[in-house]
Amino acid sequence: MGTEIELKLFIQQQDHDLLKKILNELPHSSPKVAKNLSNGYFDTADLQLRRWDVGLRVRGFDELLEQTIKTAGSVVGGIHSRPEFNVSINQKVPDLSLFPSKIWPDGQNVNALTESLECIFETNFKRQTWHIEHQGSVVEVALDLGEIIAGDLREPICELELELLSGQASSILPLAIEVAKSVPVRLGKASKAQRGYQLAGKSPKVATSPLDKMPAVSINLNQEALTQTLADALECWQLVEQRLSVASLVQQTPLWAQLIECMELIENSLTRLNHRNNQLDALVNPVLAAVKTAAEATSSSSLAALWRQPQYGQLQLALVAMLMS
Repeated sequence: MGTEIELKLFIQQQDHDLLKKILNELPHSSPKVAKNLSNGYFDTADLQLRRWDVGLRVRGFDELLEQTIKTAGSVVGGIHSRPEFNVSINQKVPDLSLFPSKIWPDGQNVNALTESLECIFETNFKRQTWHIEHQGSVVEVALDLGEIIAGDLREPICELELELLSGQASSILPLAIEVAKSVPVRLGKASKAQRGYQLAGKSPKVATSPLDKMPAVSINLNQEALTQTLADALECWQLVEQRLSVASLVQQTPLWAQLIECMELIENSLTRLNHRNNQLDALVNPVLAAVKTAAEATSSSSLAALWRQPQYGQLQLALVAMLMS
């Protein structure tokens, strides 16, 4: 068993070639052979694994098969951390008895659970990877291009994952920030599994209404309270962005207002923290201005244009780095 520690970033299709060039040219970068990965995600008809916050897949690559299960983990900013178990197998359906018994609830009939599994959706993509030594750690950077498939429905995969292979998790953020200097990126909140369940109609679609509750401005001036406000604002930023990406123009108006509110809360919290960080100081005001401009434009391309602003993802990453420090 290992613990997967990774940062997921969403990128845009027109940046693939530039991104590959940058990753090839980074110091201590070792490109690996690209692989075509086929993945079936399994659960019971009543989504028992989903209710346990467990993800189960069978992955095929290089004529080999591997079953993987990821149990409940945590997310801080954009850093995902989840216990992970991998087992080589020789069939396309998983055998849960091959995983350690300790991961299951007491009294669970694992054989019966295995018999009730079905493939809910698939993800098929080409993965190009690089192993990069950075700050004494080794990080695997993976560029995934492909699609999620659920019946006749398809959704594109276009993302970059940075996974810690050895060393300190804190090494991931500086490497991501270095990439973001040249390629527009943004934090990826939804995993492939989350998106697959939604596409298959097995979990609620992303809402298009405003968030029911926004973070409040902390009346407490101590650093811990203000830092928590920053973390809450970053979380809401990602949630509002998700909703904006699927909302109609009419539905977008209150969401843009909430996104501006998030940015103003971040600006206010940083000021009250008396945080002297040149990188953050240089990013907050331009991003807030860009969000306000996009909100005023109220066009179908407003969000896409905002994502093209390099400072947008750079600010997200700088905030995650600050929250983890």
